[in-house]
Amino acid sequence: MPVKTPTIARVGSQEVALTNLDKVYWPEQGYTKRDLVDYYASIAPYILPHLRDRPLSLVRYPEGIKGEGFYQKDAPPGMPSWVSVAPIRSKERGSYINFILCQNVETLVWMANSGAIEINPWLSRYSSLDNPDFAVFDIDPSEGTGWDDVKKVAMIVKSLLDEWKLVGFPKVSGATGLHIYVPLEPRYSYKDVARFVGLGASLIKGAFPDLVTLERKVKDRTGYVYIDYPQNARGQTISVVYGVRASQGAPVSIPVTWDELAEGSRIHSQSWNIKTALERAQAVGDLFAPVLSSPQNIDPYLRLAPPGKHN
Repeated sequence: MPVKTPTIARVGSQEVALTNLDKVYWPEQGYTKRDLVDYYASIAPYILPHLRDRPLSLVRYPEGIKGEGFYQKDAPPGMPSWVSVAPIRSKERGSYINFILCQNVETLVWMANSGAIEINPWLSRYSSLDNPDFAVFDIDPSEGTGWDDVKKVAMIVKSLLDEWKLVGFPKVSGATGLHIYVPLEPRYSYKDVARFVGLGASLIKGAFPDLVTLERKVKDRTGYVYIDYPQNARGQTISVVYGVRASQGAPVSIPVTWDELAEGSRIHSQSWNIKTALERAQAVGDLFAPVLSSPQNIDPYLRLAPPGKHN
């Protein structure tokens, strides 16, 4: 069987080899690897500020979403010399992991060409690994709950943040849930950030015990909306804003306004995909830009948060 010659494309300041661009990645829609690569190349001005300097975990599907997918933390052998890496010691392995850093559009396109549909960054930058620059309220439905319940909990989180005089920025996950980012001064430990989100989640659970759960075991969440505050941990990652999800329809995680989450809104967690997300970003701008430029102080709330486990 003859080997197809790669297409060499000039991307940014580098030449990137692109392969098997006509391979179908989303069979139901007929979307191909070319569609994925084109999307990431076009959305680069919006997504790159949220990727730069952050260690990445990739979810790769070289044969498309119906094929076998796998997580990748280690930078692969044979990658281009211009791809930046961040060596970080892993306690579990007892050795270093060379995480990819996506600093430019050529790296973004190279990752997409490798079959990296999902791109998941750390909550902190390589220069300040132990100090996240945002906290995340990760809100997910469970069996017996749905998107309307997720929106309801999101608006409750907003009310609490308003009371605390803090600003949160919501994005649909592109899967079933919703993420609310609270930008922070990058001086808090992951433990303190988890305590902060855990305090908020515990207060909400106390006020709405029939709606919200903090239970880690999936079987114990039935009928409740789950707030995943332990997600705020060193080494944990989250789907990047403007990132694609490996689900039917090629949905994208997109920032939304609070008004768009109000009761009666038709916005849902998969409202945009690789064919519509760029138009949305061009129309409204980067609604997540303030996450990178408006750090906030949470000292008063850490004084209220107990040091132990929230449940």
